[in-house]
Amino acid sequence: MEGSVEVAPYGWRKADPTLLVQDTLTAVVQVNGKVRDSFEVSKSIEADELEQLARASANVQRYIGEREIVKVIVRAPKLVNIAIKG
Repeated sequence: MEGSVEVAPYGWRKADPTLLVQDTLTAVVQVNGKVRDSFEVSKSIEADELEQLARASANVQRYIGEREIVKVIVRAPKLVNIAIKG
């Protein structure tokens, strides 16, 4: 074996910047402060669209049930927190 890795003819590979860009994020949905669901969303998602996705989630609907929603806090694109009574 001739030479070593540090003097290899091709050198180190260069990072491709297009592959380093992340197009999606994991959004977390909480009900009364406890994580109930998470899903991948575009990082450019609007707050109202994220809230609609969270409310439509089967896991979230199961925990909310017939109880009244007191407050919804949306921090797009990463978090939806739903506060319910009882």
